[in-house]
Amino acid sequence: MGNDNLIAKFKEMRWEVWLHRRFPPFVTYLMMKHATPSAFKAQGLTGQFPFALYDTDDWYGTPEMFSAAGAEAEQFLKQKSIFVLTKQCEDVLERGRRELPQLCESKESARVLFEKVLSIIEPANLYIWIAHAGEAYYLPVIREALRPHVGADELEKFIGDISLPTKKNALAQMEDDIRAGMETDELHKKYAWLKSRGGFQPGYTLEEITDIQGKTLEKAPVHHLRPEIPNGLENLIHEARELVYLRTLRTDALYEMYYLAQPVFSRYAAEIGVQNLKDYISDELLAGVVSEVPHEYAILKDEDDVVVVRESIVANENLTVTEVKGVVAYKGVVRGKVKIVHVPAESSKVEMGDILVTNMTTPAFVSAMHRAAAFVTNEGGITCHAAILARELKKPCITGTKNATKILKDGDMVEVDAEAGVVKRL
Repeated sequence: MGNDNLIAKFKEMRWEVWLHRRFPPFVTYLMMKHATPSAFKAQGLTGQFPFALYDTDDWYGTPEMFSAAGAEAEQFLKQKSIFVLTKQCEDVLERGRRELPQLCESKESARVLFEKVLSIIEPANLYIWIAHAGEAYYLPVIREALRPHVGADELEKFIGDISLPTKKNALAQMEDDIRAGMETDELHKKYAWLKSRGGFQPGYTLEEITDIQGKTLEKAPVHHLRPEIPNGLENLIHEARELVYLRTLRTDALYEMYYLAQPVFSRYAAEIGVQNLKDYISDELLAGVVSEVPHEYAILKDEDDVVVVRESIVANENLTVTEVKGVVAYKGVVRGKVKIVHVPAESSKVEMGDILVTNMTTPAFVSAMHRAAAFVTNEGGITCHAAILARELKKPCITGTKNATKILKDGDMVEVDAEAGVVKRL
């Protein structure tokens, strides 16, 4: 399909905000490029994430998109299990950890190094879509399998608790290393990237790692209590736990490699005469086209077509409502002052008793989550990072609101009713 026809087709579709995320064009394009059938085929799978739209800080979706993605996952999971796919993602990360620092020390030309870095980072983008499609497939299956065993009121919480992975993510590994006595310099070298989300954000400073060390040692380790798996559902639940682990692993892998590659990105940016690569498209740069993408932009993906549009194609919403609704991840009712946090660097503004409102939480938000009275996120569900930590900290949490960061403002007094799944401006 030609670009103009695809753009016209997407403009006519009834899109809804799926995830609010401030991704730079460089990052978004590589993600979209690896949702295609050809990208899946390159890693040994017949499949794809059928179609998707990113437009000016938001990922958009439709019910048809999620249904089609779930159907794709059902087919590609017959080719490779979720355990094999997770191992592939881990292997991509291990290659990045091994080779990216070497490339950063290389004396080769910046152009050559840029191409080599892309060849290492690009495959990690596939697992963003593996996890999204996998969730679209698994969650309905798990809900149906558990209904005979769990009451309707407790079903979603039960799914969140029982699907908590046994494998440890990078944040848990860092806490283990802190308690094992790892030196601050070594912790900084190994985990500074945890703060660098979205591809081009700065990592933790040595002082911040020192502060994390102290706070980690002050608190007792968390021991998760998982519900007993109903008879006959052992395999399904183990697959669900692997999927939840992959959800965190895929973004951790991608952002750690972006962080490791920054010296090469900086060298190539200097060579082509731009300040930073984040607002450019990698394939255009390789073709000799140095054309900055403005803040308002869209990237469309349909089958193997990926189109960059240097303007918004989705009409802005008129957000005059005074409440948002989402999925209850941990029950409770609290009132407090809203603090909108778009990136980890802003999390220091969250004070004791505030309501943390963000796109999604990551390990870099943990300190702010300890101070906050409740969490409200645009994206995520019962198995996301915010939901898992809310259950650990026993704090009210509502996820999947889609647009809380647009409707609510810094300083708003709100009531978070995590019994009904509603946040009301007071």
